[in-house]
Amino acid sequence: ALMQRFPYKPIMITGSLGLGAVFFANSSLNKVINNTIYITISSILRVFAGIFTGFVSVTSFGVLTKLYPNRMAFVTALAEAALNGAQAFGPYLGGVLYDKGGFSLAFWVPGVIMVFCVFLEMTVPHVNTLPTVTEDNDAKKVYKDPWIILAAWHCAACQVLLYFHLPTMAPFVERALGEDIVWTGIALLVNTSTIIISAPPLGWLIDKFNPYFFVVFSALILPFLYMFIGPLPYFGIASSKLQLLLVLALLGFFVPMGCTPILLIMFDLYKVRNRGTMSISASNTIVSLYCSCFPLGAVIGSFSAGIVSLYAPFELSTGVLGIIFIFESIFSIVFCWRVVKMKKSSK
Repeated sequence: ALMQRFPYKPIMITGSLGLGAVFFANSSLNKVINNTIYITISSILRVFAGIFTGFVSVTSFGVLTKLYPNRMAFVTALAEAALNGAQAFGPYLGGVLYDKGGFSLAFWVPGVIMVFCVFLEMTVPHVNTLPTVTEDNDAKKVYKDPWIILAAWHCAACQVLLYFHLPTMAPFVERALGEDIVWTGIALLVNTSTIIISAPPLGWLIDKFNPYFFVVFSALILPFLYMFIGPLPYFGIASSKLQLLLVLALLGFFVPMGCTPILLIMFDLYKVRNRGTMSISASNTIVSLYCSCFPLGAVIGSFSAGIVSLYAPFELSTGVLGIIFIFESIFSIVFCWRVVKMKKSSK
């Protein structure tokens, strides 16, 4: 919504400065003695951190898709690789800083980094992201189009598979494999490393070839792959370290394969259903909707995992989710077929 009213650069800089301020505020929380007050302030700061992160991510995507309109999948893949790299390196950096300098230093350093990012953002080339007054209804068209919303949902559904096992994997590893939380961290790092390494070349391939093919191929693999993360007890296969590492590595390849093409497909859909044209307002809205799919899938996956873990073991819950995802896969295959057919009939 802000990109419909203001230039992207002030929004991006506000996001970075806001994140820096949140980090600096967090650095003083160790002085709060009352637990209730500490949790309350910490929760509020986390909310603001999420908002300011959204400012940066949405404006970054919006600018990059306009700077490189013919390399959208590659740009999206690079952003996804950078995000996962930060998620992997961030906790490590925080741990090192906490060990060397204590609680406050672990927040001061990233705060200073965010302030430094402001100077880098000032060098970003100028791109027009402001829609005209006549384009106000185009944003509403995006949200009212069920086809675009369904495409966005598939991206979120893939993210569910990336996050569902995270909250409960450590107890499973300890129980089934006899390993501690350090080994679990290494296993998850394999998953993250696969995303970082494979995302850029995958994005290049998606730009070069048909994005619908990659969504369909990913949809065929993901549900059966997820059944083996435990694996599902009914398979009669014993859990092993190699099996878990292999499945996590493959998830790091096939989940981005299902997500990265979605932005191109959402743009495709809007053009097909609006006589081949797409305004700046519609482009901004689609980018923001696409960016929101990732945290939505993460929240659904993590939250539902916590609830399901109270009633079912890790092997059963992940296996059943894989079975449920078969329906999502069938939907996505039919969806891609219908969209391709729609594109052909519009020519």
